[in-house]
Amino acid sequence: MRRIGGILLAIGLGILICWALYWFLSSAFAWLPLPVKIAITAIAAGLVLLLASLVREKHRTAKEDKDKFRGIEK
Repeated sequence: MRRIGGILLAIGLGILICWALYWFLSSAFAWLPLPVKIAITAIAAGLVLLLASLVREKHRTAKEDKDKFRGIEK
């Protein structure tokens, strides 16, 4: 159930973010051609995915390190 909830949350946020980017790019940069708008959106989405991946990896390694040294006292 938790995985399905996470997937639905990610899909909903993805749709909302794509719509917001489309609205922003179409109103703020109306003079840009469509391929440039698509490229800007792809770059932004790629950066967000990379940052999310880094945060997730950092969280996972911190959790593993915490478990590895659980029985050791200072």
